[in-house]
Amino acid sequence: MSRMEDAEFHADEVGEVADEEYVAVKDDEFIGVAIDKFREFEPEDEEKTVYYLYIVDDADRLVGVMSMRELLNAPEDDLVSDHMETDLITINEEADPELVAHELADTDFSALPIINDRGRLEGIIRTEEMLEVVEEEATEDILKSAGFTFTDVEVSRSSAILESSISRILRLRMPWLLVALAGGLLAGGVIEAYEDTLEAVVALAFFVPVIMDMGGNVGTQASTIFVRGLALGHIDDRNAVKHFLREGFIGFLIGLMIGSVGAAAAYIWQIDEPYAFELAMVVFVGLLTVCIVASVVGYVIPWLMHKLGFDPAAASDPLITTVKDVTALLIYFGLATVLLAELL
Repeated sequence: MSRMEDAEFHADEVGEVADEEYVAVKDDEFIGVAIDKFREFEPEDEEKTVYYLYIVDDADRLVGVMSMRELLNAPEDDLVSDHMETDLITINEEADPELVAHELADTDFSALPIINDRGRLEGIIRTEEMLEVVEEEATEDILKSAGFTFTDVEVSRSSAILESSISRILRLRMPWLLVALAGGLLAGGVIEAYEDTLEAVVALAFFVPVIMDMGGNVGTQASTIFVRGLALGHIDDRNAVKHFLREGFIGFLIGLMIGSVGAAAAYIWQIDEPYAFELAMVVFVGLLTVCIVASVVGYVIPWLMHKLGFDPAAASDPLITTVKDVTALLIYFGLATVLLAELL
């Protein structure tokens, strides 16, 4: 039975999810004997398909492989060693399951053999099982973005949270939440620096939550998409810059739409004030800029965390919040100081 089916199991090495339901014969056996072993083979899961015959030596080291078609077309009195393929693609049992999933996706094989450091056959891994691994790891990364990490993603979210110790949750969440706290204090310092601007145009304060919340929402969307893309192998060193540029353009388009709505609301809200148009322009440019910045940092920061060896899911959101909040406030109040200078 594959350990992949154990709902209480989380794999860090591909050998831990090796499927032991396969057919292997010695290299000195005849084709007819191998065919008989296939006939006798009865997997516990009837939906599993056996694609290949694996050939091992006396020490159970993998020395060759044959497809079902090659096996059935070979003369029954020939040795399997006469027809086996020896140019093998194998997976080491200590390999990371996510990396194996990406490697399997790049091949035309429906299953690959797993070997240990001595070349001994330890099991196989099927494409459908690796899809489960990728989904599990991607789900785990999404959960981590909220500050949680669990060794078993197959367990329901609520039970996993209940079973985690308080000390463990605090260890996982507090370091990055302290970073977010520092960012909040820094953002408060920016607001204080523009106290005179706020006193002169009180209406500016009405839109501070809008600017900060929209940046947070856009940044969280971007980082969630990035973390999942990274987990699934859709984003890597080869295409990272392309995704950064594309996300920046998407942020620009989002900013245009959100900024237009926000500017219209600001203008209508303050239409009786002489600075209504200038305020609307400040809100528009502020929302446009913060959406672009949030989209880009929502990709760049998780990527940097990944390259530096940190967990991008757990570390990214607090850092994105800090960068986004400070940048948004500087842009918003700086622009207001310029456009509303005659009121200050």
